[in-house]
Amino acid sequence: MPESGDEFWNTMIAELLIRGKMNVPKISNGHQIPGPETTGIFRKSIGELKGQIADWRATVGGSDRGIHVVEFDDHYEMHVDQFDPRKNPIKHLLIDSPKYGFAIGAVTLGVGTVLALLRRKR
Repeated sequence: MPESGDEFWNTMIAELLIRGKMNVPKISNGHQIPGPETTGIFRKSIGELKGQIADWRATVGGSDRGIHVVEFDDHYEMHVDQFDPRKNPIKHLLIDSPKYGFAIGAVTLGVGTVLALLRRKR
């Protein structure tokens, strides 16, 4: 088991960038692994509701990609986002979260249409 949380999670990120997605158990070989919150790598975030405890995100230096860790009671689900939401929130919504990107776009279009119609009536 690596000595520090940073070392453990950097190893997991390196493996994730090869695989694209993976699950990490919270207990490995009888030892509790350090959580993402114990590092300077991840920030607490939000994500699609799946019954998780928390969401954590990290940036990939020199890239538009981001790491998303979804924390559950007994494991972490990790995947790579094509666009880190802190670096490019619009592309993240459209590419990595199209369900939410579409919903936000539809609401924005609807509000814009209502405002245009109200201005026209004046």
